[in-house]
Amino acid sequence: MNAERPVTYLLINYEFPPLGAGAASASKHLGVALSRRGNRVVVLTSAYKHLCGVSEEDGMTVIRVPAWRTSTHRSGIIQMTAYILAGSRHAPRIAQAYQIERVLAFFSIPGGVVARWLQHRRSIPYAVSLRGGDVPGTESGLRIFYKVLTGLRRNIIHHARYVSAPSLGLKQLSEQADPFTVQVIPNGVDCEYFKPGSKSDHPPLTLLSVGRLHPQKNVACMLEILLAIRTQFDIPATARVIGDGPERRNLEKFARRHDLGGAVSFEGWLPRTEVAAAYRSATVLVQPSRYEGMSNTILEALASGLPVVASRIPENMELIEPERNGLLFDPNEEVSKIAQAIVGLYERPDLWTQMSIQARERIAMKYSWDHVAEIYENCF
Repeated sequence: MNAERPVTYLLINYEFPPLGAGAASASKHLGVALSRRGNRVVVLTSAYKHLCGVSEEDGMTVIRVPAWRTSTHRSGIIQMTAYILAGSRHAPRIAQAYQIERVLAFFSIPGGVVARWLQHRRSIPYAVSLRGGDVPGTESGLRIFYKVLTGLRRNIIHHARYVSAPSLGLKQLSEQADPFTVQVIPNGVDCEYFKPGSKSDHPPLTLLSVGRLHPQKNVACMLEILLAIRTQFDIPATARVIGDGPERRNLEKFARRHDLGGAVSFEGWLPRTEVAAAYRSATVLVQPSRYEGMSNTILEALASGLPVVASRIPENMELIEPERNGLLFDPNEEVSKIAQAIVGLYERPDLWTQMSIQARERIAMKYSWDHVAEIYENCF
């Protein structure tokens, strides 16, 4: 429980489960943890089809405003702009009705715009949680938008009570782009829900991918690794792809073109229980992302005792200790070498078990959501 008096928080995020991906899940888990610690939590997010209006969810009040959403996993400039307009219109009334005392905005844009407007209208302090795509340098295709929005972004960051990022790499990237200090507050993970299970003596080699099918996630690399394992090492490995997004069609084409149809299952978004079970049954999680904020998927896998094979980017390097809880590879490394490393791990069950134990121990010690929620409280 919160040692201080309970506080009413407004969490502002244009995406909130079942909409969105990692940042949406992080905002939900943080809200639940803040509520569990005795605070009142109100969420301002986007409406989508039947998801609209006000509802009580997991101890939080969730308010969904019209934002022209057309997809659960995708939101463009038009939808973000619509959310800013609707959110800014509703936020002052929500703040008064629920007696909001603190605001936490996810993403400098669009969430920070709504928080800054609310501060202007009601003088309520806000913090900004940077998540990745809102930081210049992460998305090469958004270079023009980063430049055009520099003044707005810096105004939002300048007036925030504090600004955080979930990883050291994202903190450094933000501080290179904007002259403001950013502190690191990691994502958390539910260690009671995501935990190791029992393994059979000779489990098949199964690669796992969990998350949005977007070019950023580079899931095509995992399929190339699978192809190399099957053709070069003659091991009947399989892969499970859990999630959906704009890259799904290209990934399915790749699987058909290389005769991997029977070896790869594209399963779309699955219930949380089935995702937890997938972590417990796989051999490794493969995460070849081009950039991350801090990967919820990696946290969940490690909490489940699943070693992770990931790209050597700063955000992944904070979580993965090579040969202790997983393996790291360079983005330009030959696929055959990555495949060989995975096969080597698969053929040494003793090493796999050792990695599994260390993965669980480190995550359980440092990354519980209650601990993360306490950090957010103290920063205010």
